[in-house]
Amino acid sequence: MQKSGEIMNEITAVVLAAGMGVRMGARGRLMPKGLIPLGGRPIVAQSVATLRGHGVGRIVIVTGHLREQYEALFAGSDIELVYNPDYASTGSLRSLAVGLEQVNGPCILVESDLIYAPQALDTLDCSENRFLLSGPTGAGDEVYVWTESSRDGRNLMVEISKDAGARAGAHQGEMVGLTALTAPTVDRMREVAAQVLHGKPDEHYEPGLLALSRDIPIECPLIPDLPWAEIDDEAMLARAARLVYPRVLAARGS
Repeated sequence: MQKSGEIMNEITAVVLAAGMGVRMGARGRLMPKGLIPLGGRPIVAQSVATLRGHGVGRIVIVTGHLREQYEALFAGSDIELVYNPDYASTGSLRSLAVGLEQVNGPCILVESDLIYAPQALDTLDCSENRFLLSGPTGAGDEVYVWTESSRDGRNLMVEISKDAGARAGAHQGEMVGLTALTAPTVDRMREVAAQVLHGKPDEHYEPGLLALSRDIPIECPLIPDLPWAEIDDEAMLARAARLVYPRVLAARGS
């Protein structure tokens, strides 16, 4: 029987980092969002360290906007950088497709502009397809997820939307931006991405995962009190620095 560390070592993390960061304004024109520092370190470097701390053996970062800054940061490391040449005219689903071309096995999908506590990865060992949820954040740009219960008691994805009223009934939680896919599901995700992109080349990866969930179940575990933040604009950066990052550091034992 494989130990959990051995299993995690077989996983590839695919970090989606090609976006142009338009909502960050002047800062986004100067650097990719993943390279914004918190506590003196780029947030993507902190994410890489957290993934390594959980035993993830391989990390692939999909770059686009200002890719040379990622090349400089990870020069001489074993981090693999792949380039989405269509980053300016496509959405994150295209970046995901580019990243999955490098994957032969299970993977964890990670958004580059996240800061999160290590326990976020505790359920993402790729033994099942899982799309992580948190409790209410009050961040101002929440993405809500609805689920339905399976016969074996799992909460399975049925809807993702920024509209809290998109579906009747209460949503299960908020999307974090961390997803685990088994090896067979990675193969199917490549096919689904190609199909979705054929009709909508600028689609983002969330609708791609939702399309995937129509034929492959995706469980949605909830960590109600997870410290995490997505950084899309200056207000979200200020909130992360003031309210979230201290809790993340405490969770790390820093």
